[in-house]
Amino acid sequence: MRRYLMIWFVVLLGAVFSVWGASAPKGPLSRTEAVLSQLMESQGNERIKRLVEGARKEGLLVFYSPDREELTNIRIELFKELYPGVIQKFETPRIRSDVMIDRLLTEERAGKHQADLVWLRLPQVPVMSREGLLAKYISFEDSVLPAELKIGGVWRSLGNRLFHIMYNTKLVSEKDAPKSWEDLLDPKWKGKLILDDTSYDWFVGMLDYMGQEKGLEFMKKLASNGLQIQQRRSNVENMVAAGEVPIMVANSGTSAAERIARGEPLAFVRDPRPPIAYGEGLAIMRNAPHPHAAALFVEAVLSERWQRGAAEKIKIRPARPGLPDPVIDAKIKPHFISPMKWPAERYEWAQREYVRILVRKNF
Repeated sequence: MRRYLMIWFVVLLGAVFSVWGASAPKGPLSRTEAVLSQLMESQGNERIKRLVEGARKEGLLVFYSPDREELTNIRIELFKELYPGVIQKFETPRIRSDVMIDRLLTEERAGKHQADLVWLRLPQVPVMSREGLLAKYISFEDSVLPAELKIGGVWRSLGNRLFHIMYNTKLVSEKDAPKSWEDLLDPKWKGKLILDDTSYDWFVGMLDYMGQEKGLEFMKKLASNGLQIQQRRSNVENMVAAGEVPIMVANSGTSAAERIARGEPLAFVRDPRPPIAYGEGLAIMRNAPHPHAAALFVEAVLSERWQRGAAEKIKIRPARPGLPDPVIDAKIKPHFISPMKWPAERYEWAQREYVRILVRKNF
């Protein structure tokens, strides 16, 4: 019996490491990894002192993010409030989330190591780990985050996106609005639903929540209920706001909250039993040219002060537990994707299924 349990444990341990590409590093440590490894040996104020000194000498941080420029600027300004004058220059090219990995792979293969930090959605992390592109750095603040919002020292969430059902209030009353994901299958909504062509995270979250078999069946029924697909989430939001289509199937509550604040005729179902959640956060590149600046930025953005400021100014649910939620009642419990259930290959399979079922209606 003991021998059987030992074999089972070894197999399980191997599976876990295989899922996240967390086996032995590919080749020797990079310069960045060596620097970060040495930094992690320091504790408390000593490490922060070394980070500040190193970041000041480096003088630059290159941060790839898919977010709008004004949101990235808010994040940087919050950092500057914590560490004024330490990093003199920030380069923040906006790279769409759906092309982020291809861009990074292309640069890596060409030996052009430009990005220090990258903004990744949780389901993208397994692909990056499999390709060996991320560096391990365990921040002081990593221990505060829930397990579903961090991955093995290579990625941590800064804030949580929650997918809700959004609708045009001139076309749909609050009383009649669909209150759950299953309500979207009602024939009365046939031809009145729209979704963008790359809501993969919502799709994965629904399969994770419902279970694969039930989730895929739900998606087929949704596609059969006259679901329209359009490119770019912002285009879909504009169409719903303009009244061209009454209901957007999966919208970030943050996006809806911003539009409502601007006076657009929109509302969102705050608890579609439940909101589907996924983390968006930071990873340091394995060949980051400015490792001290990158690690200092990670330390800063996980701090309570930074998290509170970002929640207030960006209207995003904080990653740190216990801070007020600016969008929905904190008592509402969203469903987070289970990281261990979605290795790179399974997430890529889900993307193909998304296109096959929802975009091409091929089932």
